[in-house]
Amino acid sequence: MPKISSSFRPFAEQWLKSLESVIDPKQAIGTARADCTLVGDQSSEVRYLDHRLVSDEPKAVGGSGLGPSPLDYFMASIGFCENVTFARYATLNELNLDSLQTSVKGHWNRTGQGESSGVEPAFIDFVVETRVASSDSVEKIKKVVMTAHRRCPMHSTITKVGEVVDKLFVNGVEVPL
Repeated sequence: MPKISSSFRPFAEQWLKSLESVIDPKQAIGTARADCTLVGDQSSEVRYLDHRLVSDEPKAVGGSGLGPSPLDYFMASIGFCENVTFARYATLNELNLDSLQTSVKGHWNRTGQGESSGVEPAFIDFVVETRVASSDSVEKIKKVVMTAHRRCPMHSTITKVGEVVDKLFVNGVEVPL
């Protein structure tokens, strides 16, 4: 069963057409916003439309464990963005997709959160693993994956922060990019 419905293609085409028709650079600027409210010691929530997201730290570090940590959400956001971008370009390239999974891992120096370390708590590197099941050729899948990496705002952002290792697995087999 395909993971991307045939009714999605017109939305993807309209999305790409709207991007290509931008003339004024000011119209090209998108805005993402999150208003976070502290609701407990380390627990926060974001409300957006009909959605409520809760973030918390694990009990082992003084949180209540009510939700993923902020860094968990950061990694998830990269994966979410990669999947959305991949789905759009898979549709536009008529890629037959049985499944898609993106795993993201980042490394950072935790001592940077202390005041005496002299180290920044920024991420050092990332590993983005894309796992695709498809009956299409590996070359066609690679083309969509590479386009998704180049066009995903989150992936583009993390490449500015540190090294990003992209890995691709097609039908369970690692494929060089």
